Amino acid sequence: MAKYYHATSEGNIPFTAEEEAFRDAEIKAFQDDLPNRKLARIRKLRNEKLVETDFYALADQVMSDEMKTYRKNLRDITINYSQSDYDDLLNRESDKTKSNYAQLTHTIWSKP
Repeated sequence: MAKYYHATSEGNIPFTAEEEAFRDAEIKAFQDDLPNRKLARIRKLRNEKLVETDFYALADQVMSDEMKTYRKNLRDITINYSQSDYDDLLNRESDKTKSNYAQLTHTIWSKP
């Protein structure tokens, strides 16, 4: 029995063995690339958080030690966290009754 089908106006037509092998390879490549996609998302979030606090780094601003530490931790996120931490870093509050619903929950993202 075929795993995949072409949906046509004349009904479903099963993939050939070659088409199934190609589709299986596509799915495997996509799954294998998941850590890279998570890391790209983490880097994007990190860059957004750094941009939000860039004005503290201007010459006429005084940056607190807490803000310096926060920004350093963000810059070092790819060094201090490994692939096993990606899900925690990307975790968002799922309880709709909480005020921080859908916000990132890891402490690295919390501004001082």
